[in-house]
Amino acid sequence: MNFKTIKKTIKWTALVMLMINLLVFCYAYFEVNRLWGEYTRKVSPDEFKTAPIQVVISHVNLLSADGNEMIPNQSVVIQNGMIIAMGDEVNVPEGFEKIDGRGKFLIPGLIDSHVHLWQSPNDLLLYLANGVTHVKEMNGSETHLQWKDEIEHGRPGPDLFVASRRHNSSGLFKGWFGRLTAKINPVNDSTDIEADLLALADLGFDAIKVYTFLEKDHFMAFNETARKHDIKLVGHTPVSMTLDEVWGTELRELGHVEEIVKALIREFGGYNDTNAEDFLAHVKTRSTDIVNQLLHHDIKVQTTLSLMETIAPIRDDLDGVLKNVALPFVNPGISESTHPSIPVLGWLPNVNIYRAPADMNENQKRGDQIFWKTYAEAHRFLIREMAEKGVHLLAATDANVPVMVPGFSIHQELLALKSAGLSNAQVLKAATQHPARAMGVNTGQIKVGYQADLLLLNANPLVDIKNTQTIATVVSNGRVYDRQSLDLMLTAVKAANDHSRSVDISHFH
Repeated sequence: MNFKTIKKTIKWTALVMLMINLLVFCYAYFEVNRLWGEYTRKVSPDEFKTAPIQVVISHVNLLSADGNEMIPNQSVVIQNGMIIAMGDEVNVPEGFEKIDGRGKFLIPGLIDSHVHLWQSPNDLLLYLANGVTHVKEMNGSETHLQWKDEIEHGRPGPDLFVASRRHNSSGLFKGWFGRLTAKINPVNDSTDIEADLLALADLGFDAIKVYTFLEKDHFMAFNETARKHDIKLVGHTPVSMTLDEVWGTELRELGHVEEIVKALIREFGGYNDTNAEDFLAHVKTRSTDIVNQLLHHDIKVQTTLSLMETIAPIRDDLDGVLKNVALPFVNPGISESTHPSIPVLGWLPNVNIYRAPADMNENQKRGDQIFWKTYAEAHRFLIREMAEKGVHLLAATDANVPVMVPGFSIHQELLALKSAGLSNAQVLKAATQHPARAMGVNTGQIKVGYQADLLLLNANPLVDIKNTQTIATVVSNGRVYDRQSLDLMLTAVKAANDHSRSVDISHFH
């Protein structure tokens, strides 16, 4: 073979390899976008768009500002998206529409403090249809900032608080791959952190999210930048740090109670079915100091309790769990995920990230159940202790993580918090007042000068927390959505999902 032939062969080989790599990248890019819900048919938000109206809700039972009682026979006057008057005797100007609240109960709109919208805009309608008027997006993108702006200008959906993408320490290739597949911002040089965080703040992100595998020196650089420029930090406690090293930093909002539980597991040296009770004893021993630290440093904690309680059932009987959630409303791209060997966030049996290994024997299954039930009990105990001592708990669901259905999951979380030992009033505060204060917005209470984000319910949630699901009307920024409109939203999202579905789920509902 002469030199010209060799040169030509090398050239063509390089070209073929380039084409193969390009095809692989295009396929991977398509799959990544599909599994985050991009290609599911989108419902036009214009179908449900409505303007704020001048309206009075009259003769209603109204949740008091402190959230502890229902005040009978109250009227609330709404104008330009704000509450302008309220009481048992109010003067209603001419031309105001009227909603008769007799026999009904008015509470603030609900807030989910930990969601993942990914690339699934139909979820915005699911939140509104379930009475959720604010959400905290905990892995935000520029697209979410665009949705936030559109909602502020009338698009139907909950107001968005958008935290940045997660930040993990990683090398160049791993960082690139994590950014592409898992929406994680890579960190590898402390000297770049200040400029990077300021750029994210300039884009409009409401907070910066720190994540599990952030090295300590990187975390401290985040901390210094946040303190210097008054930037909010939210998220995880890095595995590189102890709880004592986290207290007193700018991380004033933990993304899960789980972040404390995982840190306690590291302290304890790990546990299994043989020493699970000893681990719970360790949690109880440490709880007083932990609660005192949370109070002293004014740290808020997102709950995500229901998610923790579903892991053991998923690993024991996934089909049974899927039959008891609103699976048709989950974006099918997210629920179907991609190849089973790639652990992303699938819901269905062959891709579910929490599914138990198929080859577990009976002893292993028993030990596995003990581990995850102990894990959930540690959460319940800490949540009870936090609520009793006055830590600001934020009702949060990690929506779109299986099996937390956007919008529906907040009601599941409220039931879990009630079962953990909180009063109905405490549960409601965790989904209204506390998260509103954490986000710095004038909502979460029914008061003059506050944003008109309200739920008109057919039954009293202070008597039974399940009654948050008896929604007659949602008011979001002064825009009124009656029960018929809310049902049409749900129908439209389900139809879009059914059109885009490639896996039959009829046996699950």
